[in-house]
Amino acid sequence: QLCSTEETKQVLRLSLTEFSLPKFYLLFGISKVKSAAVIAFRSSYRDRSFSPGSYERETFALTSLETVTEALLEIMEACMKDIPTCKWLDQWTELAQKFAFQYNPSLQPRALVVFGCISKRVSHGQIKQIIRILSKGLESCLKGPDNYNSQVLIEATVIALTKLQPLLNK
Repeated sequence: QLCSTEETKQVLRLSLTEFSLPKFYLLFGISKVKSAAVIAFRSSYRDRSFSPGSYERETFALTSLETVTEALLEIMEACMKDIPTCKWLDQWTELAQKFAFQYNPSLQPRALVVFGCISKRVSHGQIKQIIRILSKGLESCLKGPDNYNSQVLIEATVIALTKLQPLLNK
């Protein structure tokens, strides 16, 4: 049994109910449906492909990712209370950090946001790396202000730094 306490079960029930509300569909990038299952399980007998063009994709804002990450963190922390040797958060933080500091236009901004949201401690070296990423994003924006990836990277570093700043020593 994963969760033994009634408090943990209540957190899970409330989270599941909250994720099932239409207002959360937008956070997951599926706001234009009446039910999440419509998109999650959409297929027809004639066309069983799940290609990106088979439905209209919505953009997934970094602020939405921030909210979803914080909700998932709350669930994880509730479950971890019942499992004394649980290392889920450490593993998640390690993976987020790996992708946050590795150049990848698709994953890096998202990993920076997640790293900022889930970290329980941060070193000055990590902050320095994030500031370097911010600097590179700003440089890239100066070369071409229409560079969408650079703008997203800048937004992600600002979110990460905002989340991590309270963890630094005074």
